[in-house]
Amino acid sequence: MTPVPVPRRSLPAGLELWRRWFDALPFWARVLVFLLIAGVGVWYYNDPYVTAVAVSVATYAILGLGLNIVVGYAGLLDLGYAAFFAIGAYTTALLMTQAHWNFFATLPLAVIMTGTAGAILGYPTLRLRSDYLAIVTLGFGEMTRVAITNWDYAGGPNGVLGIPPPSILGFQLGSQMDFLGVSLFLLGIAMLATHHLDHSRLGRGWVAIREDEFAAEAVGVPSLRLKLLAYVMGGMWGGLAGAFFATRIGAIDPTSFTFQLSVLVLLLIVLGGSGSLPGVLVGSLVVVGLPEALRQFSSQRMLVFSILLIIMMLIRPQGIWPRVRRKPKPFYGLEGGESSDHAVEALRAHQREVEERDRRALTGHRSAGQGEVLLEVKGLVQQFGGLRAVDDVSFEVRRGEIFSIIGPNGAGKTTVFNCITGVQKPRRGSIRFDGRSLVGLPPHAIVSRGLGRTFQGIRLFKNMAVFENVMVGIYPRHRTMTWQAMLHTPGERRDERRTLQEARRWLQFVGLEEEAGRLATELSYADQRRVEIARALASHPRLVLFDEPAAGMNPTEKLELIGVIRKIRDLGITVILIDHDMSLVMRVSDRIAVLDHGVLIALGRPEEIQRDPAVIEAYLGRDEGDEMVEAIGS
Repeated sequence: MTPVPVPRRSLPAGLELWRRWFDALPFWARVLVFLLIAGVGVWYYNDPYVTAVAVSVATYAILGLGLNIVVGYAGLLDLGYAAFFAIGAYTTALLMTQAHWNFFATLPLAVIMTGTAGAILGYPTLRLRSDYLAIVTLGFGEMTRVAITNWDYAGGPNGVLGIPPPSILGFQLGSQMDFLGVSLFLLGIAMLATHHLDHSRLGRGWVAIREDEFAAEAVGVPSLRLKLLAYVMGGMWGGLAGAFFATRIGAIDPTSFTFQLSVLVLLLIVLGGSGSLPGVLVGSLVVVGLPEALRQFSSQRMLVFSILLIIMMLIRPQGIWPRVRRKPKPFYGLEGGESSDHAVEALRAHQREVEERDRRALTGHRSAGQGEVLLEVKGLVQQFGGLRAVDDVSFEVRRGEIFSIIGPNGAGKTTVFNCITGVQKPRRGSIRFDGRSLVGLPPHAIVSRGLGRTFQGIRLFKNMAVFENVMVGIYPRHRTMTWQAMLHTPGERRDERRTLQEARRWLQFVGLEEEAGRLATELSYADQRRVEIARALASHPRLVLFDEPAAGMNPTEKLELIGVIRKIRDLGITVILIDHDMSLVMRVSDRIAVLDHGVLIALGRPEEIQRDPAVIEAYLGRDEGDEMVEAIGS
């Protein structure tokens, strides 16, 4: 059953007008409005204690935005985030007290130092997940605190004293209201950079890794590199908050950077809504501000606070302000929609452009022409313990054909796919695509060579919108740098617009443009299959591998799929197909390879395969051969 989206509650007319006006503003303007309202509200209240709490809320919000990149976007559990806070604080403190630098001059170095620390933490932990990752990050946090405690130059257990407040043009900023202004300024920078990353190809890559790392890697997302970047970006935000903390407090020591701080920042992310920028702000207000508001309860305030948190998580387990990636009008602002024929022509032209660019990049390499061998598999062997899943399989796929691999369940078909696409490394044999070996390459590198694939079981990023799923497939074709994404440069904006337009065309190609803004989980099974096909095609492959694309489709949908596969071939894309529907395979294939218990038992044209006695016996046995012939010949 297809889930029905919950309709948005209507607001009173006045509030609705304000909401529409606010939503129409660019994000930087919305951030400015938010910061002005917060600053004016605290100033109007005119209470030093309230101002000091507001400064603390802003500091924790910056920390939360950084940890949200690691935990909320990339899905990596980090229990040692206080280490980045400490490194940023000590960098600024030592530069201001020993080298007499201005606070604002120390910020770049504090950010660089913590980003480097993030790389040091990230590199050895890239392949870890879950409990192992949590233990390593916890150890990193404690090691950093112990190292600082025993570092005499940094004051040892006594810390660094006499850190001056920031100054601008000779004016010293020493009051709580001054610190509020600086904290809101830094928070605004952190919010803008986080928003830009979230809505960039880097942000989509992080979320794809969080949703399904295996599928993300298989569609072209370099998961190890992106996880390293998550630690680096998260560390930079922690350094920014730590630098401000040092100059605001005026004295720091190792007791300010304990495991409890890491848990507190993690709590505000979970409470506000993992992966949500507004959720981090709300979570900071609740975690930092609410205990202060409960001071009137004296010793019972933490008990009351804990009870309120438990009630909140029971009522709203996804967080107070969760991140919803559904978008009602994802293509708003783009040029008008194209007809299906125009979309196909645009995709065909773009496919030729990509192939020409790839050909120029491969200096001295001759690409396979129409009808020539594009993929060569020779002597492929894959073994799991004592089970030989693929045994000395060899075949060739020519450019421009639809090549099918069939066989009973357990014949080794998907294992062959996994070896070709780098998911598994074969025990023996060679796999050459366009004359170059693929053995030993990671899946994302194979995708960048020009191979795409779908999966036997649907592996969409289910909590991403349909159009975002397709945009993730375009990841390997765009070269936007991280700094361009953070600054939202004109070049990055052009790339994003082109990516969005291309995602629209691929969804038109499979007939799902109208469903683009819905979550992948809201589509029917057959439509999810179509989205997976569009995502595989979005990387502009020269060869695409479809693993049982007709599974779960009714006869009408299968006929439509046959048309889609033929249109894919018309785009100049070679197709390798696995499917159990013999009628579909026989109607659409140019050549067919048959596997049985990992061994290639037949290879030829459909009319040859459907009369082959070995194939008939492998499927149904000798006594039911006539039924097999009738079934696959219909």
